[in-house]
Amino acid sequence: MDLTSLLTGQQPKDKMNWGEALSLWNIGRFKNIGLTITEFFLAQAKDVELKKSLNLGVEMLIIPHIEKIQVFMHKEGLEVPAVPQRKNLDIIGKNDEPNTYIQDDEIANTVKDIYKFGLSLDMNGLSESTRDDIRELIWEILSDDYKGYDAMIKLHRKKNWLIPPPTV
Repeated sequence: MDLTSLLTGQQPKDKMNWGEALSLWNIGRFKNIGLTITEFFLAQAKDVELKKSLNLGVEMLIIPHIEKIQVFMHKEGLEVPAVPQRKNLDIIGKNDEPNTYIQDDEIANTVKDIYKFGLSLDMNGLSESTRDDIRELIWEILSDDYKGYDAMIKLHRKKNWLIPPPTV
């Protein structure tokens, strides 16, 4: 620490630790994978509300989170997970008949499980983070993801798609 820092009370910015970097990488990579999967599901979904929910997930969660992670990691001088080229956008609503490969309830239940795994990555990232700015970024992502999960659960209940876990 230099004399100026002692006098002004400013601390030098901590470097990102391995756990923080790996957590952001894992969350970003998971979002990239989720983008491709969600766009396939958009092409296959028939239910209007499910399609709307999936599209909102892409536009309000997946893409903004990828962009925030990219900006943050670039500021740290780190590489970011590669974003897919999104070549499959032309299949949405055009080539395949909806529900040809997978039914709406199967899509919804798969998305619910994807959200659950994403939330576990978010929580792990939060627990690995010591820097305030990283914790704030991951907390924002976690909060957004939880809202998406909550909306998906509500849609499941409304459509009677919820598969309850086994009871003991």
